[in-house]
Amino acid sequence: MSESIEENLLYWAKRTYDARMVPGTSGNISKRGGIGFYISASGVCLGDMNVSDLAFLDMEGRPLNMVKPSSEKFMHLKIYQKRPDIEAIIHIHCPYVTSFAVCRKEINEPILPEFIVNFDTAQAGAAIGDTMVNDNKAIRGIPSAKYALPSSMELAEEVSEHFKAGNNAVLMENHGLVAGAKTLKETFYMLESIQAYAKTYFAAKFLGEIHKLNDEEILKIKNLKG
Repeated sequence: MSESIEENLLYWAKRTYDARMVPGTSGNISKRGGIGFYISASGVCLGDMNVSDLAFLDMEGRPLNMVKPSSEKFMHLKIYQKRPDIEAIIHIHCPYVTSFAVCRKEINEPILPEFIVNFDTAQAGAAIGDTMVNDNKAIRGIPSAKYALPSSMELAEEVSEHFKAGNNAVLMENHGLVAGAKTLKETFYMLESIQAYAKTYFAAKFLGEIHKLNDEEILKIKNLKG
């Protein structure tokens, strides 16, 4: 028997909570379905959710059931509107990842081959799609959206524009990170990869100097993607 959208949401919500990405009642999760999308209720802990904690909205943001949706509903809605290929979104407040957002620092240093494979490489400041690598200061990585009031339409527009530009994960200054993909499984695995990068970065900073992969090494890793 195939799993329902609701069951899928509850499973990956708990996985996200168990992975320590959404402390307390922070964070939210959503999935497209039918004429709209399901999203976690306002103030709910993702680790304790049940079906009655799922709000259902149409693609204009209008409620289709009696559950009060997460206050970040506008951000999810705008991402779905601007990226038809994205069908699942998870917003996390993992302390390791959020530390980058608090420092207003993008996640883009070429320190791990798997991160380069998953998040592409580009010349620092290059346009999206530019595959040239002229220095090793940055990879395309994960951009940081400018600070805006949480739950505001301003934040929703700022974040969704980064998704429209082709990013699948975006930091939010002094807030957290949001990621989207075709499935909740893909989204969760992406978040695990980002969390692992952040933990590795902090541990390496504690141990000593961080050594970035150089241009030649980055290009060889890029060639593995073919």
